[in-house]
Amino acid sequence: NKRYFLQMLRGLQSEGIQNIHIVTHSLGVQTLMSVFQDNNDGSPTSSLVSRCFGPAPTHEDQSPSVAELGKLVCRSITLLNPDYPVLAFREHGFRSIRRVASLITVVGDKTDQALWWSSVLNGITSFCGYSPPSPLDSEARKQEKGFKLQQPIGRDIYSLYVEGDKDESIVAFKQSGGSGLASAAASSDAGKSWLDCDVIDTTGLDTNVNNLRHAAFSVNSILLRDIEEIIVTAKRSSGRTTLLHKRGNVYEYCHAPSFVTPQ
Repeated sequence: NKRYFLQMLRGLQSEGIQNIHIVTHSLGVQTLMSVFQDNNDGSPTSSLVSRCFGPAPTHEDQSPSVAELGKLVCRSITLLNPDYPVLAFREHGFRSIRRVASLITVVGDKTDQALWWSSVLNGITSFCGYSPPSPLDSEARKQEKGFKLQQPIGRDIYSLYVEGDKDESIVAFKQSGGSGLASAAASSDAGKSWLDCDVIDTTGLDTNVNNLRHAAFSVNSILLRDIEEIIVTAKRSSGRTTLLHKRGNVYEYCHAPSFVTPQ
């Protein structure tokens, strides 16, 4: 997959295509992280796929610089119900894609049943002594004792933050504490440095979603229109009118539930 992904990018580049939007689902996120994973042969260097792209466009200026016209420009990366470990995403996965894209969106569901079974099965294999491939592994996982669920980012959507990290290139903002009812959530999140990505909580969607809750994007019109807006307008979640901010870097869709009907 790594080789073919690189061939595809080079083919697009040879045809004069410059702007790239990446949308991937579930296990496809593991492939994406693998192709962007840094090479660790001696001294860490960016992967061949990463080198196809120029630096991530800034939020203020989405146009490529003249110096980088020979490179591809990654306008957005959208991860749908991603089956990728939280620990690896925090430790190295997010950094590898943030260097090429500034508009990164994670769409998840806290009740995703497919990801729940994935977390159980991967937890069992880890407990039995099997190590995951390097793109999915992390130092934090190696230090865990006993049986632990894997925690995929598509289900554990409120965990996309780091603590004590000073790398401003991956952090959107650091949560400060407060007082009073309005800042109760902020107080519980005090000290967390939220990753510079938009997280969409689709747990509240109740139309065109089956019980597995793992592929709403294929039918649900609310989600489909939002993905379209990401690609067409390049707006962050804070600038899209269909979303409400919950806490940290997490948003949810502003819509009437299915049981609300006109009288």
